[in-house]
Amino acid sequence: MNTYAAVVVTFNRLALLQKCIDSLRNQTKPLDAIIVINNSSTDGTQQWLDTQADLIVFHQENGGGAAGFYRGMKEAYVRNYDWIWMMDDDVDPLLNCLEEMISSNAYYQNQFDVLQPDRKFFNSESEWQYGSKFNFRNPFMPEATTPVKSSDFQDKEKIKTIVSFPFEGPMFSRKVIEKVGWVDKRYFIFYDDTDYSARVFNAGFKVGLVRDAIMTKMINPPVNGISVDWKLYYRIRNQIIIDRKFGNPYIAVSRAAYTNIHRVLAIGKLSLRKKTFSAFPEHVSTVARAMRDGFTFKLVE
Repeated sequence: MNTYAAVVVTFNRLALLQKCIDSLRNQTKPLDAIIVINNSSTDGTQQWLDTQADLIVFHQENGGGAAGFYRGMKEAYVRNYDWIWMMDDDVDPLLNCLEEMISSNAYYQNQFDVLQPDRKFFNSESEWQYGSKFNFRNPFMPEATTPVKSSDFQDKEKIKTIVSFPFEGPMFSRKVIEKVGWVDKRYFIFYDDTDYSARVFNAGFKVGLVRDAIMTKMINPPVNGISVDWKLYYRIRNQIIIDRKFGNPYIAVSRAAYTNIHRVLAIGKLSLRKKTFSAFPEHVSTVARAMRDGFTFKLVE
């Protein structure tokens, strides 16, 4: 009989974490373990976790989501669980989420090696889209293309094949990890999931989007527009690293130039509109530094 472990990575979102854990504890298909990786939270998360006797908890230095997923995947794997279900602390799996993934895969003779629940915003009708093809040749298109969404399913379809998944709910057979290895924690945030998706795809494993396995995203959908917070550096650097690793010099240079020229123009317009133009040179410097670091980052297979 297969065993199932959930891995939750958390940082300073205690209320969301508690809701996520409550739903995991009450799955209609009981979990064999719930592993929590706490990235040095300072909001009382550590104190609460230390009182939860049924959880396997690790407190570690904050290395971003990537380091959390690396640690959680590794801890679950060495404990010999057959399936490892990974997520952030801001998703709330419906109580039958795990059961739906298992039963839907059984409907297709267990041919899928990675199962991805469909995510729903708690206050939005927007559908999440999951790429069904990789693109590392056309710099004017995203890395994952030909999207699949829940409304694309036919009546009796339970799973559709995809190639790209976020680290918000994918469940891995341990044979995937045996061949593909760990999450690359050097990404810190952003594109660690794209990297792992591409590695899974290149290794020949099959990934499925499970229509009736639902996770509610407990935070608001992102607002359209340019983001100029501290995360900007990682968005730019890591996209270049991904293109270098899975594409070629042409795609890496072309996409970086195309994307970041448009990004700088958008930042300039935003600065003018908000009358914060004094910060514009710093933002441009961040873009330049991220591009430099992306192209000089040492790739290690």
